[in-house]
Amino acid sequence: MLLSFTMLCGMLASCSNSDSSSSIVDSGSSVTDSKPTDDSSEVKDSAPDDNSSEPEKPREPYAPKDVVWSIPEQKGMFSAGSGVYEAEFELTLSGGENILYTTDGSDPTISETAQQYSAPIKITDRKNDKNVIAAIDPNLFDAANVEINSTGDGFETKLSLPSDSDVDKCTVIRAVVKNEDGSFGEVQTETYFVGSMYDHIKGIGESSYAWNNSLAVISISANFDDFFDSTTGIYVKGDVYDKALASFLAEGNRLTYDDSRALDANYKQKGRAWEREISINFFESDGAVTECVLSQDCGVRIQGNFSRSDLQKGLRLFARNDYGDNNFRYEVFKGLTDDNGEILDKFKTLTLRAGGNCAFTTKYSDTYWQSLVTELDCDTKASRPCVVYLNGEYFGLYVLEEDYESDYFEDHHGVNKDDVVLYKGDAESLALGFKLDLGELPEGQKNEEYYFRELYRFFDTHESLKSESDYEKFKELVDTDSVRDYFAVQIWINNKWDWPGKNWSMWKTTTVDDSNEYNDGRWRLCFYDMEFGGVSGGGDARTNTIKDDNYKTYGLLDTDTRNPAVLCFAYLMTNDSWREDFYSTLRGLSEGLFSEENAIEQLDVFKDSYTPLYDTFFDRYPGTGSADNSNYGGYASYQCIKDFVEERPDHIEKMITWADKTLERMYG
Repeated sequence: MLLSFTMLCGMLASCSNSDSSSSIVDSGSSVTDSKPTDDSSEVKDSAPDDNSSEPEKPREPYAPKDVVWSIPEQKGMFSAGSGVYEAEFELTLSGGENILYTTDGSDPTISETAQQYSAPIKITDRKNDKNVIAAIDPNLFDAANVEINSTGDGFETKLSLPSDSDVDKCTVIRAVVKNEDGSFGEVQTETYFVGSMYDHIKGIGESSYAWNNSLAVISISANFDDFFDSTTGIYVKGDVYDKALASFLAEGNRLTYDDSRALDANYKQKGRAWEREISINFFESDGAVTECVLSQDCGVRIQGNFSRSDLQKGLRLFARNDYGDNNFRYEVFKGLTDDNGEILDKFKTLTLRAGGNCAFTTKYSDTYWQSLVTELDCDTKASRPCVVYLNGEYFGLYVLEEDYESDYFEDHHGVNKDDVVLYKGDAESLALGFKLDLGELPEGQKNEEYYFRELYRFFDTHESLKSESDYEKFKELVDTDSVRDYFAVQIWINNKWDWPGKNWSMWKTTTVDDSNEYNDGRWRLCFYDMEFGGVSGGGDARTNTIKDDNYKTYGLLDTDTRNPAVLCFAYLMTNDSWREDFYSTLRGLSEGLFSEENAIEQLDVFKDSYTPLYDTFFDRYPGTGSADNSNYGGYASYQCIKDFVEERPDHIEKMITWADKTLERMYG
């Protein structure tokens, strides 16, 4: 029996991980990666309970609740902790005779704007304050919304700045005690909202109601120069861009629009040298009740690949001992569990994803598709909507999600994080077409393909997997169920353009432990960056994704490639039993996880959770979109995905027929 999205919601309480089946959401409809225990592994075939035939009671319509105001209570040196206050009030600081504080988000131990505390600080509603960050010329950090200037030697923005009233504001206070010997105590950071959160973040109540959970609100406090200085700023084009542009022009090149995003820039730099220290106050809020659940110093880097050149950039947060705690110790994703059913409440890194290619359309396209396939034999990332403030200014709507780093695999699957290696594909910018993203090469080894050596050796010595004995040997290297589920999903949703040249990840352990199925040294695949699925609506539904991908003559069936993920699929398609299993999985998606009922019901949850937050977001970034996703002619909109889901099942069989005929032509 197929279960609806609503029924699955109610089952999550009994769900935790196994190897091939999971729930889609937690009890609060927050998307998770939880999978059933052995006791619930047959959930899809479970008989209904005695009351299942009774119609579900309709949900009461949304109605705002009365605001519960924060009560000033001492927190460290502050007379009141982070929260939402009904009216302005005076904040006092204590704990030392010499206290320095800032109101602009900067570190008071080094900031030129630090003030000596001598009298209570008035915390007010800052709605009429001038923009600071939102007043920065977008051309300093945005390479997407630009045009070539009149002299042909640079670019200028096509965007306008938001008005002061269109950018919501809160108050950030950072304070520290300076000791007599000149040393400093620990910096404390608090964030204050004055007035109802319903007014600060329009749509917060409707969004939380649809998500059946509170909205994540993260206040980031940072030194301005760490983000926006031309030399050290991680968010701007900066000196790196200026140098790259000057070199480009000196070689006699003429600028085109594409050069704007192709040029190197500060925001493209990676590694620890381009990580900056920040402080975060993490709130849970449904508009009525707001609670600061986590305050922590951490590191931040720019996240993403091509999207680094966008107007709104993704951010990756790092918990390190250098900053205080080496984990974010909070149940960020309600109901998220590991393979043993234990709640996951600590994270080494967290990602604030801007939405990738859908940053200014739905935002949620990638995480929507991931939410539908958590029960399959591939890893997915839990996520939720999140609003971010930077130095007291509304900075944007994000998708807060897990990150595929070594702790993810240790926490979810119980493997030793030091034994995990993961490759990430990018055929556009990497000479190999991929890179080792997690793990280290053995000492003295320089070949980045090193961990693929056994897999490549197999491909180089076998033409196909038509032989069952060869197939069994291949299964010792690769989790073939993971390949089956991964390619069935990517093909069904037609995740075109970037994939499969980019946006694939394969991971394994370098050791073998028979007591843990994930510690078997076999390659497995991860889902991410799926936002091009159904991106163009009904037209996408008719695409033969196996044939019309961005690879070779025979598409995904062609073995004339060094892409290991594609090679795994192409070889496995030559094995009769695996191929039939793959076809069955591909067809089954239309009746199960991607059925019109299930997929659109889940899509509506995402639409109703993110759409109420669009007005505030597009007011902050004027000229980039609209709340009904009508920009780009409807590209990447809710309606596109809906149309695709409705039409795609009719075209699956045509792909299967084409694949069979092509394989017969290739192998006889």
